[in-house]
Amino acid sequence: MPEWLVNIGIYFWDLFKLWITTIFVAPFKTVDMLWLLVPVWISWFFAEFFQEKLGTSMGNAITNAVVVAWGSIDCTRQTIRLMGEGVVTGIGNIIARFSLLSIIFIYGVAIIVLGWKGNKVIKYIGRIREVTYVFAMFVPVFYNEVPLTINHFIATLLFFPIFYFTIELIDRYTPNPKAMAEDLEDTSGSGGKKDGLGGLGGSESSGLDSFGSGSSGKKDDFSDMGDFKL
Repeated sequence: MPEWLVNIGIYFWDLFKLWITTIFVAPFKTVDMLWLLVPVWISWFFAEFFQEKLGTSMGNAITNAVVVAWGSIDCTRQTIRLMGEGVVTGIGNIIARFSLLSIIFIYGVAIIVLGWKGNKVIKYIGRIREVTYVFAMFVPVFYNEVPLTINHFIATLLFFPIFYFTIELIDRYTPNPKAMAEDLEDTSGSGGKKDGLGGLGGSESSGLDSFGSGSSGKKDDFSDMGDFKL
């Protein structure tokens, strides 16, 4: 096997190990970090499998955005504390950290503003799994358990599909909670029980109406994604 191919394989393996370490190992090295991440993970679990299993409502997306904004504020507080203790040093490092914090904060605020204006694109950019992923990958950086490097950004982008579609498969092949069926029955109105459970069976034209805009479910939501403006 060519040496260059071996080096590429080693590089991608190192990226994967960095990704796994950031999500599953680093959070347990700092107790203070768990005070932020544990509520995020718990909120993700219940929102993902009890509220957003069939899609994200605009209300859920706005609520998720508030979590993003607040988390960025907490990470800013932590960064300032580490700077005061002399742990975080270097102009370039400090600028990079605050730039990233600004991007995360603007991301949260943008979802809130778009939601306030009724833009349905937030149902795709403000899902709880995206919010959780951002925190899982970058909170350990701001708590100084994982260094902020270009490889960290590459690993974050490269392995995001693994995170996303693993959850998608779990959503698809796990039974729907009875509470969700009851909610869909209540919101289906004239459709009654048949429409509510029909949505849980995989129909885009009935159950997802509760989360979407009317009679066409996901199709209408994607057509609204072109209207992306603050």
